[in-house]
Amino acid sequence: MRKPSKENERERFHTIGELKEIWAAAGTLGYPFAQLFRLLIVLPNRREEVAAMPVEHLDLASDRAPGDAVWLLPGARTKMNNALRVPLSRLARSIIIEAMEHPDRPKDSKLVFTTTGDTPVSGFTKGRRRLDQAIQAARIKRTGDEETPEMPHWVVHDLRTTFNTHGCEILGIPPHVADRILNHVATATRSKIMRVYNKSELFEPRKEALSAWASLLEQRVIPSSKLVVS
Repeated sequence: MRKPSKENERERFHTIGELKEIWAAAGTLGYPFAQLFRLLIVLPNRREEVAAMPVEHLDLASDRAPGDAVWLLPGARTKMNNALRVPLSRLARSIIIEAMEHPDRPKDSKLVFTTTGDTPVSGFTKGRRRLDQAIQAARIKRTGDEETPEMPHWVVHDLRTTFNTHGCEILGIPPHVADRILNHVATATRSKIMRVYNKSELFEPRKEALSAWASLLEQRVIPSSKLVVS
């Protein structure tokens, strides 16, 4: 079947400075959006996948081996119908635990991000509006000028492009590994034959790449001692 319309490829990605602004502003939002927006920076999965994350699909390992944590993403919940074991960096794991233990999260809910206890978090438009307002308020406070320009337009999906861009350019993550992290078809980095016959998850390379990405965020984006939010 012919596609109903041409897909628009987004080229917007965030600078490290912009990621700092988004991270700091997200911390003012409270549960669930504070943890959700921060996790979307750390874990470049699609918004709908992360927002509907079930507790039962998580293996958070132990505090002795936090780097062994894994999120099982069933094929039915992905855009490409590709089941994927998602390695969780220590940073991603800590954000998920913070969300699960937050007093505003309904007790015994089967979901990590929820306000009702039964359905995944919604109200993204309102949440993004609050995030943008917090970013702008911080900019004005920093400059002391009410006419300070706003952050250029962006959408949550741009965080995936941001990971892909900085991960490849700064960290040297191989493009085919970055593609697998994003759970893409990877037509640009793998031949058709390879896509058919090579079903490797690239789990260990993805684990190393996401750990390196988390370390970059901890070093250059996250203010010291300001990971946890209220």
